[in-house]
Amino acid sequence: MTSLHMTLLSTIKARPVARSPLSALGAMLGAAIWLTLGASGLAAAEAPLSPPKPALVRVLFEPETAVMGQTSREDLSAFAEDFRRRSGRLELRAYAGPPHDTSSNARRLALKRALSVRRVLVSNGVTAERIYVRALGGTSDSGPTDRVDVRLFGG
Repeated sequence: MTSLHMTLLSTIKARPVARSPLSALGAMLGAAIWLTLGASGLAAAEAPLSPPKPALVRVLFEPETAVMGQTSREDLSAFAEDFRRRSGRLELRAYAGPPHDTSSNARRLALKRALSVRRVLVSNGVTAERIYVRALGGTSDSGPTDRVDVRLFGG
């Protein structure tokens, strides 16, 4: 390390940095925060978000119900039989109601659906500790409104 680098390192003083709501949102969504030192000083830049991981299984429901169809139940059971032998955790993203509806009724129905899917997974050998449930209400994407997406959780 050169003396210039040593001088720079010894003169830079750390100070608290307030996080912006956008940075907090990025951190929740898994975005990396990069700090860069430019001519104008220290600046934070958000790394681009990676696209969401596709669902391993998509369970569809009839509108206004939390009852799973027999075909969906069989597909989910087969998935659980295979997944229980693997490592990793699952995230259940449950949707209900019209797009962008986050009302308590939509979220309550979404939660019932997620718990219905979770029950099938647990009854087929996936431990409950490996399942993370999110009841989101109405969808924010172009997928079907009444569904639960089963995804890998984390990295």
